[in-house]
Amino acid sequence: MIKTNLPVLFIKNHEVFPYSETKIEFSDSNLKKIISLGESVYDSCVFVIHQKTDDKLEALNTINIGIIAKIKMKIDMPNGNMRIVLRGLKRAIVANIKEDDDIYEANVQLVKEDNIDPIEEIAMSKCLYKTLDKYIKETDTNLFNDVKDVHDISKLTDTTVSLFPLNHNRKIRYLKEISPVKRLKMLLDDIEYELSIIEIEKDIDLKVNKKLDISQKEFYLKEKLNVIKEELNLGVSETEILEQKINKLKAPKGIKKRLELELNRFKSCNLNSPEIGIIRNYIDVLLNLPWSKSSEENYDIESIKKVLEKNHYGLEETKTRILEHIIVSHHTGSENVPILCLVGPPGVGKTSIATSIAEALNLKCVKISVGGINDEAEIVGHRRTYVGAAPGKIMSSMAKVGVNNPVFIIDEVDKMTKDIKGDPASALLEVLDKGQNNRFVDHFIDEEFDLSKVMFILTANYIDSIPNELKDRMEIIEISSYTEYEKIKIAKNHIIPHFDEIYKLEKNEIPITSKALTNIIRYYTHESGVRELERALEKIYRRYIVNKISNKTKIDLNRHLESFLGIPKYEINQNTNNIKGVVTGLSYTPYGGDIVKIEVVGYKGNGNVKITGQVGDVMEESIKVAFDYIKGNYKKFELDIDYINQFDYHIHIPANAIKKDGPSGGVTITTAILSYLKNIIVANTISMSGEITLTGKILKVGGIKEKIIAAINNNIKVIYMPLANKPEILKIEYIYKNKLEINYIDNFQDLYNNLLNN
Repeated sequence: MIKTNLPVLFIKNHEVFPYSETKIEFSDSNLKKIISLGESVYDSCVFVIHQKTDDKLEALNTINIGIIAKIKMKIDMPNGNMRIVLRGLKRAIVANIKEDDDIYEANVQLVKEDNIDPIEEIAMSKCLYKTLDKYIKETDTNLFNDVKDVHDISKLTDTTVSLFPLNHNRKIRYLKEISPVKRLKMLLDDIEYELSIIEIEKDIDLKVNKKLDISQKEFYLKEKLNVIKEELNLGVSETEILEQKINKLKAPKGIKKRLELELNRFKSCNLNSPEIGIIRNYIDVLLNLPWSKSSEENYDIESIKKVLEKNHYGLEETKTRILEHIIVSHHTGSENVPILCLVGPPGVGKTSIATSIAEALNLKCVKISVGGINDEAEIVGHRRTYVGAAPGKIMSSMAKVGVNNPVFIIDEVDKMTKDIKGDPASALLEVLDKGQNNRFVDHFIDEEFDLSKVMFILTANYIDSIPNELKDRMEIIEISSYTEYEKIKIAKNHIIPHFDEIYKLEKNEIPITSKALTNIIRYYTHESGVRELERALEKIYRRYIVNKISNKTKIDLNRHLESFLGIPKYEINQNTNNIKGVVTGLSYTPYGGDIVKIEVVGYKGNGNVKITGQVGDVMEESIKVAFDYIKGNYKKFELDIDYINQFDYHIHIPANAIKKDGPSGGVTITTAILSYLKNIIVANTISMSGEITLTGKILKVGGIKEKIIAAINNNIKVIYMPLANKPEILKIEYIYKNKLEINYIDNFQDLYNNLLNN
């Protein structure tokens, strides 16, 4: 006796047919509960409802037929899942249903099937067997062995459908169909449909075989695919699509000829050959390059000025020089316009200036970084004979940007390396040299591409690290560090309004005074640009919003800065007192200006010199020149040469994790050595910068603005600078006026007479 009051098991993507067994595995705890309930209370029976979605109510509202099923087996799996085997018993109709704690219980009524004349039933079953035999012969399958001796067409149809390769939705239609006669007719139609598909496939195979001969068997799969597309009317082939793209491509004749040649190779290539992918990739690269597609440029002076002013505060000399470069190059139309190289510490806006140039000119912008590159193939590509070959960074970026006249930013040219793998700086020459970049050849592409319309803008942190072969092709525009006043203006005019918009705050909702900004700059940042300042302000905004949402008491930012930013990271005065042999110098690093303490100590020896600290070749030369200059002029310095040679000397230049290698430390080193030899202390409020020759001549140095800012920030009152730098220093008098005394020296003897000649 089959129970008619049963728990409901909702399943998806499975079908449970009468007279057949179905395996189901699941992890849902609710389904496990239903199976356990059916096993313990309902004589191992459940009522199966097939649902389309996760919505059970939708299934209950739309379903009217389900399957009473017996739980034949239940296994708890090691992974926490439950696996069951259900055997379908009978179709049933839901009379009513109730729910308790997400467990549904249905009262069901067995479906009454139509009475069929026994003779008619035998005839229909024989008809099905005949059609099924034909299908078995065509497909060479043995799935239907279990139905050979069945004549009850209800059982016959349900068993056959459960085994037949139909999709899920079609099988559900069989489950919902009560009449076995209708199910049989549906099954006959489905088998005939499958037989017709098999017949079409045979016909296609026959057509393909006729086109093949013994020497063309390798093309079998490709030809079969083409015939299938013809039969099903799926449209043009891959080669036809490529032909259309080549015909539409606007490119030099030589490029189109190369594409046609590669396409012919692609057509004749065996589908199983690894070369076919290489050829196709090469064709795609050539098709995607902007051979003749250009952006329309804007050379309106006022609009260019407006964009540069909007995006950048200060930097007047830089913006003026960029404007001159753009307008003159457009006016003359000359291809021999120098390449711009923006040099300055991190955070001063080199890359953003380059992107602003693109915005002002209405040009697309693309950027690559060459920092750390030591393989020239990264620039000029790999030859296609190598596995995994690809175009270089230049041509890959041109394909990505899609036009042949973008603003092309090449970042960190001072960080390229050179080793056994190659010299990327020399490879970059062909890209930047206007005399030859209209015929640039990437090794992968192996065809000439015109780069003369590209506006190349390079960036670097440290001018002395730029490869010499590149310097000759570029015009250097130095972007100096920001003063404290400039940083405050940038914060008020750019950073704070930008954060107000991002964090959706009212204007001046966070009242940050100039004094607070000054304290942030002095005690929480140590930089030439404004990146750390921007991060500090963003931290303030985040904490303010959290406090606001949490309804915490408002804290006065300007009085309690530490509540937002923590304890100060830096001290303003890092310039400790000097002793004999220690002199305060000024240096220019990739992070801006800084002070450096040159330390000299001597001990019994033979006049040898030991050098420590992160010192480069240039700085080592400065130390040797300083010693030889002192020895060569020992009488002027009132020294005993024999006494000097009785000692070995150790010169230490504290690194602060930054390599010192600029040609500007000679004066400081010479002063430190004389300070030690003459037992004279040079006050820490005095500093200097300049390079010295063997004759005592003081040479011009770079990074003037950064060094002066560093002197002011470290409470230095007097500095000695090369006379050759005087015009440059007078231009920035507004920075140091009334804060710093500057003495100009043309020969080291001038400094000696002021500081060391007691």
